[in-house]
Amino acid sequence: MTFVQARNAIIAGLEAHIGYPVNLSEQIAEIPEFPYCYYSVLTPRASNHSFGLPETVSIPRGYLHRRTEPITATMSFTFCSMNRETDDGTFIFGEDEALELSEKAHGFFLLNAHNIPTEFGDIVINNVGSPANRTGFFVEDSIRRYGFDIRFSYIRTDEMETTTILKPGNPKGNI
Repeated sequence: MTFVQARNAIIAGLEAHIGYPVNLSEQIAEIPEFPYCYYSVLTPRASNHSFGLPETVSIPRGYLHRRTEPITATMSFTFCSMNRETDDGTFIFGEDEALELSEKAHGFFLLNAHNIPTEFGDIVINNVGSPANRTGFFVEDSIRRYGFDIRFSYIRTDEMETTTILKPGNPKGNI
């Protein structure tokens, strides 16, 4: 599994759970309607196994050199809202909406998504940070923000075609 495959599975599950899109931060785009969520990738690949687990596998057209290693990665999620009045005249307190959305997403990672099965392998949520206030000033008002970080693990696999020497010859001379 690659980081992109893991990230996409996490984002899809979170979007389905909270019912709002989860956008990549720091991209050129219009600010979405409130409430919304954005994510940042803090560490896409942290590994403690510099050489991984290598193996050579037979395939129909030859051999594959395969290397697998456990990877950890960290992502940050921020949930945003703003004080506003809806079309039907209801007033929404942005502080409460951002906090509630953050807590709903937090619960997703603590309960539903502690282990996310994918076609590429499992993603295991190792640590879910506490929701914290990340509010920032925006022109005349404040965008209310709450967020947390998650650390997760998956197995990365790299493959390339290779050849093998099945029957080494009998070398002659001083080798």
